[in-house]
Order: sequence, then structure tokens, then C-alpha cells
Amino acid sequence: MKRFDKGYIYSALLSDLFGSIMIFFLFFEEIFFDESINTENIISAIPFFVIALLVIYLCFIAYRIAYYKTSGYELTETEIKCKRGVFFTKRSVLDYKKIHAINKKQNLLQRIFGIALLTVDSGSTNTSHQAEIIIIEKDKTVDALLNELNALKETGERSMADESATEEVLLSENDSLFHFTSKRKILHTLINVASIAFCTGLFGILAIAVIGVCKLMLEQNFLGTWGQYFLFATLITLGAMLLLSAFSFIGNMIRLFIGYHNFTITKHGNEIRISFGLLEKHTNTFSYDRIKAVKISQGLIERILGFASIHLEVIGYTYEAGSNNVELGVLVPFCKYSEINEILEKVLPEYTPDEKQTKAAAFFPFVSWFLLIEGIVTGATLIFAVTMMAIFHLSLSVIATVVCSVIGLGLLILIIKLLSAVLSYQINGLAINNGKITVYSGGFTKRVTVLMTKNLIAVANVTTPLRKKAGITSLVMHLKTNAQSNEVTVHIQDDTLTDKLENLLIS
Repeated sequence: MKRFDKGYIYSALLSDLFGSIMIFFLFFEEIFFDESINTENIISAIPFFVIALLVIYLCFIAYRIAYYKTSGYELTETEIKCKRGVFFTKRSVLDYKKIHAINKKQNLLQRIFGIALLTVDSGSTNTSHQAEIIIIEKDKTVDALLNELNALKETGERSMADESATEEVLLSENDSLFHFTSKRKILHTLINVASIAFCTGLFGILAIAVIGVCKLMLEQNFLGTWGQYFLFATLITLGAMLLLSAFSFIGNMIRLFIGYHNFTITKHGNEIRISFGLLEKHTNTFSYDRIKAVKISQGLIERILGFASIHLEVIGYTYEAGSNNVELGVLVPFCKYSEINEILEKVLPEYTPDEKQTKAAAFFPFVSWFLLIEGIVTGATLIFAVTMMAIFHLSLSVIATVVCSVIGLGLLILIIKLLSAVLSYQINGLAINNGKITVYSGGFTKRVTVLMTKNLIAVANVTTPLRKKAGITSLVMHLKTNAQSNEVTVHIQDDTLTDKLENLLIS
């Protein structure tokens, strides 16, 4: 069994050095920031601090060396084997034909030392929290392994794939099926910030009204210090939201320009590769037939301006437990909505969305449960608040203000829900055509999900006695993905669609 490349030790230890320093400061933070301890005592304790830091770092060194000596991989005639771990050793064996996805990753330190991480996944729901096979090798070796394994998963035997494994796959920007240009990145950032600014603007209008009421209260001494509390709280919240907008702009710019650096999509036969990243470079490879669904999403501002993003559901590619890497499932981070069909025709021609054939059967069901729940919650809150204030003998002016505030907040939430319901009523629907289902769903965020009927594993009919009597229902479609099932829901449809979808499962 071949060991991982030694570059793993060097890159990991450099990273561990920063980790050791952080752990050291966590343990001795109070010493450095305690004003009662003078500088001379700290200087005299420097040898102790150095020894403590060395002990922490030596523990990391011992672990990395042990991991290197106990870990490795092997490619046999029909399967790939991997062993890794120190305290708990994990042995994985994966048949070439059961490979679902092969992903290459490189962070900045790994790129400096010329190594890369190759993960090979079977797509099993039992092991979806991590890849079965992890290999750490030289960058060029990982590229060669990636190409070889892509050939092996089709043929199943290494001896038959030797010739095809030597073929070079080009990943130049000129070959890319989609270009995420700087112009698109800046526009994407501005739209994200515009969404936050829109919410800030709405809150600002509300804040102006609240500030005016608070000032009036202060002038007439209506609520005393309560008016000051309302005023200060409103001003602080408004300032926080404006600050959030500024940080959002900077954060989005950094994420897009660094996270999506040199974003390319290439297609070679049945294989699709998505490559991107500057500090951490990803090269994700999967087969066309492993795709379970294509998801197109549009936020409210994106809908108004005509933009969207495209995500994929691919077993072994779109899920990584405990990871904040939202880019894992991205096919196209940002594009014009009118370009979607053109892009999918190049990359995934079978998954181009069809025009909606059905629409929501009624509007009231979109708000009926919400009206009931909000009415109960608002009523209970008012009764409780008035009762407590009466017990504490608060003035009628305070009670009236609290009652008006609760009712006003309830009306504001109701207006937002009504807007969402109107959008949902307009959006929800589906199309069934030639073994393909296109589902339209969402409210403020519009979602279009395209899946093949062959990937449909269950259909659920969600209704109530009144809705059943009216012949309407919500349909929940389950497709097999990294989770045991992935739900796609279309709301308030004619219940005759249930039979049509069930027939698709049988056929």
C-alpha cells in the first residue's frame, strides 16, 4: 500500500504551528491581559512559555508523523483501497464501478507544497457525511489519478483502462462552458447588497415612524423613560443594519473573487468537471448519469432584475456534513435568467426546464393556517400582556401603547405573509413531459427544480379534509440523493395530479 505524499506533513505542520499558538494563548490568556501581573514576571516566565508551546507543537508533530506512517492507498485490478487514521484506523474499499464522484481540493498551503487532496465517494447514504476514499498526493499525481479513476469507473477493471487513463483532459478557461467574469461577480455582489439594503430601507421607514412617535412621547412626557428606550433601541438597530450592509458588500466581494477564482465548467463525454478557487482550489468531477436534479433559484431582487443561480443534486458531490462550503452544489453561481436554457443545453441538455403546465388551484390555502396561528398567538400575547400590566398597576397609557405595538407588529407580519402568499400563488405549479418533471415553487425566493422521473422514488399527498373536499392538495416528491430522501414540494394543486405522478412511479 502506497503512503501519502510527505508534503502532507510539511503543509499540515505549518498549519498546526498557528493552531499551537492559538491553543497556547487560550490557556495563558489571563496572564497576558491581567493588569495585576507586571511585565517583569511575564519576562521571567518566557522559558516556561516556550516549553509549553513546544510541547503543544510536538504533540501535533507526533500525530502528523503517525498519520503519515499509518495511512495510504492502493489501486488493485477492480477496486481502490484506502487506510487512514491514528487512534481509530479506517479501512475503505470501493469498487471502481461504484464510484459516484471524484473531487480534487487544494488549500493555499497545499498548493505551496505542491500537493492536493483527492476524495472518492460512492454516494451511499450511510457514508454521505464523508468520502469513503481520501488520497493526499502530489498535484500532478492527483490529476493523473483523477483521470484514471474516471476511466476505471466506466470500465470496472484497471487493465482495461490503462490506455484511456493516459489521455490528458484539458481544463483551460477557453474550454469552459460558462465564464464567471469579474463583471458578473460585481453585479452579483451588488444584487446581494441590494437585497439587504431593501430590507434596511423598509426597516428605515418603520424606524422613522417609531422615532417620530418616541419624540412625541418624550415631548409630552407620555411614557417617560420608556420613550427613550424605544428611541435608542430603534436607532441602534437601524445603525446595525446599515453596518451589516457595508460588511455584506465587502464579504461578498471577497467570497466571489477568491472563492470562485477561475471558475470553469468542462464536459468530456459523460464527465462533467467544475473547477474553481484561489486559496482553496476545488476540482469536482462526476458522471452525467449521477445527477438527480437541477435547481434554479431566484431571490426577490434577482427576479426583478432577471438573474438566477443554478445548483445540482449529485450523489457524492453536493453534501459535506459540518462544512460551510456552500459552493459544493453550484453549477452556475450567477447568470441571466434568459441564459439558463442556453447554459443547460451545453452542459445538461436533458435538464432544461419546461414551461409550467399547471398553477395553484386556490389562494386562500396559502394563508389559512398562518391566519389561524397568528390570530391565536397575537390574541394570547395581548391577553397575557394586559393581564400582567394590570397586576402591576401600570398606567392606561402604557397598556394602550403595548396593545397598539403588538397589533401593529401583527399587522406588519401579516402584510409580509400576504405578499409571500401572492408570490407563491403565482409561482407554484409543475410540468410533466417526456420523462421529466419541472417543479415551480417558492415565495419571495422562486425555485425551479428539474428531475427525471427515473429518479423519483416516492410521492406524498398532503391535504386536509376541507382541501380534499375542494379537490386540492400539496404534492411532495422524493428523489434519492445524499440524504435518504430529498423533498421537492409544489403547493395547492389539483389532486388529480397525484394519480398522474403515482403512475410515473409504476411505469
